[in-house]
Amino acid sequence: MNVALEAGAAVYVAVAVTLSVWIGIFVYLWRIDAQARALKQALEREERREPASAPQSKVTRVRTGEPVEK
Repeated sequence: MNVALEAGAAVYVAVAVTLSVWIGIFVYLWRIDAQARALKQALEREERREPASAPQSKVTRVRTGEPVEK
């Protein structure tokens, strides 16, 4: 009657489904690993960069324009 329910065909269907699931898991883990590597490399690049220097400012008096004594 139904070819998919015959004993010989059912084995192939089960193998195909199992193989599909394992391939999906493998691809998912591969993509997560690639994203983790990219994040790790970005963090390492960020650590190697020199920290930005603090902005420098000069304080002067408003009316005369002279520097303020420390």
